[in-house]
Amino acid sequence: MELAEVLEALRERWDEVQEFLDESARARLRELLTAPSGDPERIARRIVRLLLASVPDGHPVRAVFEDSVRYARGARAEQINREAVLSALAFFGRRPAAAAQPPPDADDWLLDAGNVTAAEYRAGGHDPADPDLIRLTDRQGTVRLPSFQFDGASGLPLPLVVEVNRLLDADDDPWGVADWWLGANAWLDAVPARLLGTPGEHSLLAAARAEIAEW
Repeated sequence: MELAEVLEALRERWDEVQEFLDESARARLRELLTAPSGDPERIARRIVRLLLASVPDGHPVRAVFEDSVRYARGARAEQINREAVLSALAFFGRRPAAAAQPPPDADDWLLDAGNVTAAEYRAGGHDPADPDLIRLTDRQGTVRLPSFQFDGASGLPLPLVVEVNRLLDADDDPWGVADWWLGANAWLDAVPARLLGTPGEHSLLAAARAEIAEW
């Protein structure tokens, strides 16, 4: 696994890892993220080591990063995809802290409605960290993306789903937005996700706006 892959994996578990940072680690992380200059690859390796030191032994997320420290030196560093590292660092700098685990009142049935894991989605050449997608973290720590969001042929996000997700702020409230898509909607008299690809999909944006008006 190259460093860029390690950072991508860290992006998927970023919210969860942040919960383990004490004030000293958070201060050090801020220093690394706000450094006015420096080699982004070296900064990325330092971030990985810092976060690894904060994650407790036995936690599932450790398995992803156990051998990542070897990228601090050696010829393998030359294989690093510089653009991927820069992208990951930019993500770390803007991503807010949030709880990765499902909220106590999460409806686990939402995970049974059909989904792909973040790893599977990334393997298809797509970005599972896209803030316009619903990303649900199950109780084992696996990030899952509900399948209705994607075109069955290309695997790309459906433009209408992206627009609605952005309107309802799926990045901030993924479980609530998943429930909106997969639960019965009185305004539509239907389950919104089932209207995708039908004439009824033209009412989805109006229904989403009506949802916001009720908040």
